[in-house]
Amino acid sequence: MVDGYLGTLTTEERMLLHLFDNPLPEGQWEAPAAVTQAGISAAVHVQRKHVPRTLKRLEQRGELITGQRHVPGAKQRRRVYGLTSVGKERAGALRNKILAEVVILKGERVEVSNLRGGGQLTLDLLSHVDEGMVFHENPVISPVSKGEF
Repeated sequence: MVDGYLGTLTTEERMLLHLFDNPLPEGQWEAPAAVTQAGISAAVHVQRKHVPRTLKRLEQRGELITGQRHVPGAKQRRRVYGLTSVGKERAGALRNKILAEVVILKGERVEVSNLRGGGQLTLDLLSHVDEGMVFHENPVISPVSKGEF
């Protein structure tokens, strides 16, 4: 179970946001660990064994593409995942909706988009928001896994 605001999002929504922020590089033979099952698992705060079911559902809907790429630090090529244009559209709309939400920061009402640091990942930002839409300096959840190979 995921705590905080992230717990109000489905695993599928968290995956869409993660893959939107971590696009699969096109035309390259290498891909970051963040787009492997282990990387996705760590980012969305679910055990790795639960990831394939959701990925398969996204792929069946035409929102996900898969491939085999070399991942730095891995001995062999890994299956990697990225969003199709349909998936990017859905994830972008979800992200915009979330960034327009209002949270409480030190007693003030602030739009989530105003709290985002340069290059900060959406899920990382949302990990600081609790169920009551209060922003905390430290994350309110801890990772399930470290995303190891």
